[in-house]
Amino acid sequence: MKELFDIINGTLLGDASIRSSNWKYPCYKLTAKDKNFLKWFQRLLNEYKIKSWISQDNKISGVHSLGFYINTCPFSEFKDLERRWYSKNENGSKTKIFPKDLELNQTILLHWYLGDGSFPRRKNDNNRVSPVVLSTNNFSKEDIDFMIKKLKELNLNFYPIRYKSGFTGNYCGYAIWSKVQDGTPFRFFKLIGIECPKEISKCITGRKGLGSNLHYFGGKWPTEDDWTRIMCKVKIGSILRNKRLELGWSQNQLSRKVGIRRENIRDVELCKRNFGVINFRKILKALDLNFKDFRNL
Repeated sequence: MKELFDIINGTLLGDASIRSSNWKYPCYKLTAKDKNFLKWFQRLLNEYKIKSWISQDNKISGVHSLGFYINTCPFSEFKDLERRWYSKNENGSKTKIFPKDLELNQTILLHWYLGDGSFPRRKNDNNRVSPVVLSTNNFSKEDIDFMIKKLKELNLNFYPIRYKSGFTGNYCGYAIWSKVQDGTPFRFFKLIGIECPKEISKCITGRKGLGSNLHYFGGKWPTEDDWTRIMCKVKIGSILRNKRLELGWSQNQLSRKVGIRRENIRDVELCKRNFGVINFRKILKALDLNFKDFRNL
């Protein structure tokens, strides 16, 4: 039961919404470009006996939506969802808000990221770490500051920037970007899962701007090369040292093999510093390591 609420709350942080002509019969709605993604989500709801439907909202844009009536679902607690997530304005319109009692966790973050997260890679730069980005343009700056505080409780450090739509090119609120120098991307993906759920990895998320390539849910997760850059910002000296000793090499021997000063290797093993991307790639190749060897950090 708790997992279901976490799933719904995670989607409401992202693309999902609650629509109603009044406060009596609200309807939950989740939009997506790929109908197969919504079918996957529908199966999650079916496990909790929630009957939902999938329809096509716009034939030109290809947007589909999944919906269910909150008052007919088998959980009476859902009836408070609209009041938790929306405030009613004087003119009768609604504004999305962040529930102050919402405690973020793995499930909530996963579904938030699936709906409104990205991992933008920097073009023509193979040595910089990409940030995790969560769209928050539907929320007030006060709510965004509170979200950042809640993320910090999970040792995830984010900061707000003005958000420019990839479709219109116009500024439309804020997005929050992870810090990269402190290893936040590593901790984020460790929390939500280091790989995209296999059932949806090939589902389309859409395009960013006219003429751009299609993007997929699997592309929201780091590739092995991305992981190499991410791990440069994480203290992994003990693993490198243990692997070096397992191979029977001294620091001097490893230094000669990879062309890196012994003092640099020593300082990384003592967690006093990190390698740059180029040197880190050399070390991984020499020690026959890849990012999967660091999963348990």
